[in-house]
Parts: sequence; structure tokens; C-alpha cells
Amino acid sequence: QTLFFSLDVVELHTRGIDAFSWCAGRCQQFDLMSSRNMARLGDQDFGLASPQASQGSPRAGGQQYILTPSSTPNSPGSAPATSTQQQELDPAQTGYPQSPQFSPLSSSQGGVYVDLPRKEDADSPLVGEPPQRKFGCWQRIFLRHHSERFADHAEITFRSTFVMFVIATPFITPKGTFPKAESWMQQGYYSRNMALLFLFLVDKTLGQTLANSASGSVGIALSLINAALLHALLPGGVTEETPWYAFFAISLHGLSLLWFVLWLNFGMHARIFCLTTFVYHWMDFMNPTKGQCDPRVICGPRLGEIIEIGCACGLALVCNIFPTPTFALRKARMNARDLTASLTRAWTDFSAYFCGSQPSDYRQDRLVADLQKVRETLESIDGHLVNSWYEFGWLGSVRNVRNSLARLRRALQEGSDRLFCMWNTCLQDSFGGLHDDLMPRVWPHVNRVLFESSRLLAHCTEVACGGRVFDQEEPALRDAAERTRAAVAALTAKFRESKTALGIEGVSQEVLDEQNFLVHTCAFGRLAAELAEDLLAQKGSLRPLPAADYPASFFDRAVLADRAHLSFVVRGFITIILAILVGIFGNSKSMIKYDAGAAAFVALFLRKSVSAASVRNLQRLRGVIIGTVSGHVVYSMVGWCTWWGYFCTSISLFLWVGASLFQHHDLSRVGSGVAVGHSAAGASVGLLSAYFGSSGMMEQCTAEVYTVLDVLGRSYFTIINSLVAVFLCFGVDSLVAPETASQLAARAYGDVCLCISGALSGILDPRVLEVRLHSSECARRLRIAEAMGHQAEREPRYWRLPWRSALFTDAVQSAARLRMSLCGMECSVIEGNRFGAGKSEKVRRLTSLPSFAAVRRVVQEKMEHVEELLDAAISQETGEVMRALGNPQLKRNFIAEYMRAIQAFTIDANRLPEMTFDKTAGNSLENDVAAQASLILSCVASMVAEAQALQGSVMQRAL
Repeated sequence: QTLFFSLDVVELHTRGIDAFSWCAGRCQQFDLMSSRNMARLGDQDFGLASPQASQGSPRAGGQQYILTPSSTPNSPGSAPATSTQQQELDPAQTGYPQSPQFSPLSSSQGGVYVDLPRKEDADSPLVGEPPQRKFGCWQRIFLRHHSERFADHAEITFRSTFVMFVIATPFITPKGTFPKAESWMQQGYYSRNMALLFLFLVDKTLGQTLANSASGSVGIALSLINAALLHALLPGGVTEETPWYAFFAISLHGLSLLWFVLWLNFGMHARIFCLTTFVYHWMDFMNPTKGQCDPRVICGPRLGEIIEIGCACGLALVCNIFPTPTFALRKARMNARDLTASLTRAWTDFSAYFCGSQPSDYRQDRLVADLQKVRETLESIDGHLVNSWYEFGWLGSVRNVRNSLARLRRALQEGSDRLFCMWNTCLQDSFGGLHDDLMPRVWPHVNRVLFESSRLLAHCTEVACGGRVFDQEEPALRDAAERTRAAVAALTAKFRESKTALGIEGVSQEVLDEQNFLVHTCAFGRLAAELAEDLLAQKGSLRPLPAADYPASFFDRAVLADRAHLSFVVRGFITIILAILVGIFGNSKSMIKYDAGAAAFVALFLRKSVSAASVRNLQRLRGVIIGTVSGHVVYSMVGWCTWWGYFCTSISLFLWVGASLFQHHDLSRVGSGVAVGHSAAGASVGLLSAYFGSSGMMEQCTAEVYTVLDVLGRSYFTIINSLVAVFLCFGVDSLVAPETASQLAARAYGDVCLCISGALSGILDPRVLEVRLHSSECARRLRIAEAMGHQAEREPRYWRLPWRSALFTDAVQSAARLRMSLCGMECSVIEGNRFGAGKSEKVRRLTSLPSFAAVRRVVQEKMEHVEELLDAAISQETGEVMRALGNPQLKRNFIAEYMRAIQAFTIDANRLPEMTFDKTAGNSLENDVAAQASLILSCVASMVAEAQALQGSVMQRAL
């Protein structure tokens, strides 16, 4: 805790904040300083306003943490209204609902919610505006104030390049400059291999670097242990007199190691480090012409290999710690704050858009940008949480922060899913009619729910970032949760009152989307209140939070039995064996006999994805050749023992490594919030170019005149080995791979459709009692399908039809919108909104009505028809006419059938007694049977319309 406290102070001082004055002031308020208190110092940096004590409210003893303002809580876009002053909204300026009889703070329209305006609201801005961050000198050097993404890549590139320059300095300086380093070189403790290890280990966060270091160390340990075991069983290695059974046993041992290293759920760094090291030991052990091992030295593994991996790990960690640490946990905290700000503002913008009498293009455009940021942040925060386990995640304080952030992330995930559901179902609503009569009546209460929920989420985010609730802020947090639930109850009461006043009974097709919106709004308030209650329960040790995700086991059955993983194992195993055979039986004039270079390159080129193998392998070959040639050309031109020679070599090395590493970080997802177990690719073209280019320049200066041919001659076998590895990888991937990239893309999209159809059937079928959330699974499969579609675009088609990229893109986007509607239904049909409680009894009664069977049949048949049509269009590889185009279902009007079905269902549903008076509805529309029925019909209608639009896209693209 002291270490994190000190590092936070250093970072705040670097950013130009008076950390010590702040510490002195805060120490007078709290006896215990945690990492969250330090994070709150950077409120401006993280998008938070300074904590302001509430006066004249029950929260006077606590602190309120709210985001940067843009508008007031009661009338966004206008001045705050108090209990003594009510201001009308200007629809021309704000786009919010307004009528002469409507006052946003009228107590007569306030339902049961009392004290709607509060004094502190006049001084408290609405949550959700973009954070105003301050950047210190170190951040501005890398242009962080212009682009966060560029700054992340540029900073880690500069740090890595500087360390690489330090590693290369003893190689490019004259002999005698660093005698200690030269002594280590002679003893085998210091070599160019350390540069390669360092480049593979260093990453954008300390957690990712620690994960890479742990994985790489495991790989090196496995290699050295097995090599030592071989030399212990057969000292001196294989000779001409070695019996056949000993040779067979040694070969079986090596093959078994290769298989299990590829098959078990090791990280990619463990596989690469183990195999690239072991193949050299194995090949040297099986070489009968090398002569006997000197008994005075250790045969096989060298002590230098252990020292090199240790030094590489240490340098990689230093690179991530100095001058400022790059904690994955801090990235997760910043992502959580950004996610909360973007999500709450998106909710506010959508409510303002939907409750208005006229659409607002500005708010809609800003909403689209916020939704995109929410989606990207959700993807990255998971990886940072997993990687943060390596940053002393087993300690109590760090574990509490990780568990709290994981609980916050789950709440924000459901909040975003519900928002995406509303976005997909309600934006097609045509304003007018009952919409203009209903929404102005409930708008003040909708705004109050969002305001209280957003403020509470902002406070809970700060609590989660610190990992605990302080005694001083417990009353404020508990009061905020109560006010949020009161706001939800007031919105529910006002909606029921408005329905009665407007003559709306039960389920009405005219207000399906409006009830859908209000149900999700009540759910958003409940999510914020439950999050605060869970954090408070953890403080009192009443109910611990669920544990955050941690790295997967080496023996994870889900991974070991995965079809794609087994394909990777078979392809990698065959390719390495072929490379070893090429090294054993290679021609001595063009290749060195018993050379493991080709097998080592195959290990470097390992990758789980089989699609577009030729393109990726050719890119890596380009990195090896260009790096090798460029490094030797630079050395032959400027590698002189003069001051300008040293200067030019140093500058060339620094620029070449920097440019190559920036390309590596900019074009890969490694380290950008991706968990260590999720990295599926091996060495990138930028990484290979950086290593082989720097290796060519890491030569002692000379006074002799060398030509490029003289210097490059030593790297001839390196280029040959890389060519052999590329050709072997291409051949094995082309022949052994069970499916092409386009077939894998079609199958991946089929998995998405299967997941959506299965989840939809479970919701609409009254015989299904349990509801399992498919949001994360559908999102995961959708990302796989999208990635496979990009790979299929680069796949050589030869005699097959061109890949229908535009159609596949439309299909992926359509599936994403179907998932949005599905997520909203799944979250709303659970009994009591408690996961694992089963399907709601009210939903089961609704779906058991005879008229609902027609609704279910139309939806399922439409989804099945579109899936079959799309699969036929994507999988078509010849010029023959698709048989699916002759399907009579193409002429069937599913939308008209669905409209007739819901009309009949509405009549039957409104006959139920609970439609007029539901005693179990409670204080939230989430438990109202009419609202639940409206939500299901609205979401299903959007899915039918989306399927119909996708069918039109298939017809246009395929024909």
C-alpha cells in the first residue's frame, strides 16, 4: 500500500499537481490514506470534480463525487431550478418536451416523489460531460493531450527503445570500453539473445509484462529441465554407437514435450520460449558428429540462459516502472471512470432524445459516439482486470479493488446492454400521438432517476477504485441508494397515473416503445442502487463480492477440448517436426546440417489463427529479411571506430528499433487491455524487424573496409532458415487446416445465430424455467466472426467466387443489433431481477397464452429462414444459382403476420386481471406485467424487422 501511495504521489507531481499540499489537507480529514484517495487528487485528470460537501441535506457528513458539468439535473441545457424558482425549458434550444401546461418541477405532476428540487442541485452539475484532464510535461512529450492511443504506443516504444539501446551499447562500442560486459559475453552470460527476450517480454502495462515474464520463464524452465534430463539419461548425447532403442526413447521424449507444450493452456510466450530453446538443445543432443562433451563443464543447458531470461525480465519490469509506473490496475480504474462518464451521458442523451417532441440530431450524434466508446472500454477493462492479478493481486488491498471493479463492471455491462436495447428498439419510434402526451408527463421523473443514478454510479466508481467504503462516506452512499430507489418509485407511480389519465389500459401497441424505455430506466436506477448496497454489504462483511477473473489454468478443459485449439496443436506439431527433419537432412552447402534454425523460426511464427496464413507468414518473412539486410547495410556504411561512426550507429539503432516497435504496438492488440491468455499470435513483423535489424547493427566497430556482401554472408543461413520456416508453415496450414478462412467465418457466424436463436427460444418458450444470460457469449462469438470475416477478405480465392465482404459485414452488424434486443429481454424476464432465480412467473403466464404461440412461431420461422438464406449466400463458392432463392418463404410477409399475431395477443393479455391491477407490481415498472409484456413485444418486433432488413440485404448482395 505504501508503494502504491508513493508512486501515485510521484505521478501526481509529474502531472503538475501539488501532491504534498493535498496530502497534508486530506490527512486532517482521514486517518487512513488509500490508493483511492490518491486517485481522487487527480479529479481533473480522471474527469471528476473535486468533492464538495453537501449542506442542507442528509449527506452533509459525507462527500459527493460527481462528474464535470454540462447542464443542470432538472433541466438539461438550462439554468438550475430550485424549490422557489421554476424555469420553463426552451425546446428550441434543448430539444426537450415542453407544453404550456407542463412544468418540469410541478408538484402536482410529481407523483409520490417529494422534494423534487434540492438546494444542492443548484450547485451540482449533471453527470456525464467529457472530463477535463490536465497533462503534465511527461504526458505532453508524447502528445497525450492530442491522442491517448498514440501516446500509449509512443511512450512504451520510447521506453523499450531506450532499454534496447542500453543492451546494444557494449556491442557497438570499442573493445575495452565495458570490460565487465565483455567478460560476461565470453562466459555466455550476455548475448544478443537477451535483446530478443526483452522485446518479447516488454508490454504496455506492468501487469501484462509480469504475465509475459512469468509465461516466458515457465517456457525457459521447461526447456532447460528437459534438456538437462536428456543429458542425465544419456551423457554426451547421441553417438554412432548409441543403440536404436535409446535413440527411439530420446526421440519420443522430445516429441512428447513438443506435443504437450502446444496442447496445454500455456501462454504463447511460454510456447515460443520453450520451443525455440529446446529445439537447439535437442538438435545438438542428437548430432552424432559434434564430438564428446567435455566432462569438466556442464553439458547441455548453460547457466547463461537462466541469467539472460532473468536479466530480460528485470529490464522489462524496469521499462514499465520508470520514470512512471504503468499499472494495469490503474488502467482499469481509468477505464472504469471513463466508462461511467460515457454511459451516464449516453443515458441522459438518449432520454432527452426519446422524451422530446422532436428528434435532436446533435444529441443523437453524440449518443452514437458515446456508445462506441462504451463498447471499446468494456472490451479493454476485462483484460486489464485479469492482467492486474499479476500486480500483487493476491494481496488483500489489491484483491478488494479488483473485486469491486469487477462488480462495477458487471453493473455497467448490464446498463450498457439495456441502453443498446433501447437504442435498437426505440429509435424507430415515430413521435406523435400518445408519445407526445405521455412523455412530457413523466420526463421530470425520468430525468430525476437518471440524475440520481448517475451521481450514485459516479460515487460507486470512486469506491470501487479504492476497494473499500470509508466510515465517513457510508451514510452518504446509503442515502444516495435510497434516493435512487425513491426516484424509481416516483417514476413508476407517475407513469401509472399518466396511463389512467390518458386512458391507456394494459398492453397498448401505441406505447410499446415508451413502456420499454421506462422499464429500462427503472432498471438503470435499480442497478446503481444494488451496486451501492453490495459495496456497503462488503464493508460490513455481510456479503462478500464475487471474485474477479484470474488467469486460466494450464489444464483448462474448455481450452484443451476446443476444436480450433486442437487444430493449432496439430498444425504446429507437424510443422516443427518437418523443420527438424529439414535441419537433420539438409544439404551442407546451402544449409548447415543438424541446424535447428528453421524449427526455431517455426516456433516464432506460431499463431492460432489459420486464416490468410500466406499473407501473415509473408509479412513476417518481410520483417526478417528487411531487418537483417537493413541492419548489415547500416553497419557496413557507418560501423567505423570514429566518433561520427559511433554517433551514426547509435542514432540508426535507436530510430530503427523505435520505428519497428511502434509498428508492432500500433498494429497489434497485445497489451491494449487483452488478457495474457487471449494473445493468439506469435511474433509480429515489427518485432522481428526490430530484433534482426538491431542484431545486424550490434557489432564491434572496425577500421577495415567491409562490403555488404562481406557482412551479410554471416546472415545467409538466417535468411534461408526463415524462408524454409515460412514455406513449411504455408504448406501445413494449407493442407492440414480442416477449413478455409471463409468457411471458418461462415461457421463462426452460424454459431452467433445459433446462440441468438437458442436464447430467444428460451425466453419465448413457457416450458423453459431457467434463463441463462447469453450477452457475453454472443458478444464473444460475434467478435470471432468479425475477425474471421476480415481474414477471409485477404484469403486467396483462386477458382472460387470472390468473398462477399459487404454482405458479411451487414450480417455481423445485423447480428449485433439482434443481440441488443435479446439482452434487453434476458435481463427483464428474470424473477425478481436476481440472476439464477429463474424465469418470472408473470412472463411464463404471458407466454403460455394460446395467442402468443402464433407470435413465437412467426419469430422463430423468420429467424430460421434468414439464417438458412444467409448461410447459403456466404458459403456459395461457385457460380451456380443458389437453391435458397427458390424458397417460397421469400414471398411470405412475416411482418404482417407478426402484426396480426400481436394484435390477437394484446386482446388476450388485456383480459388478464393483473393487467388492470397488479398487487405484486411493487414500486418499479420492472415488475409490472403490462410493462413486461410491452418490452417483450417491442424487442421481438425489432428482431423481426431486423431479420427482414437482413433478408433484403442478402437478396441485393447475392443477386
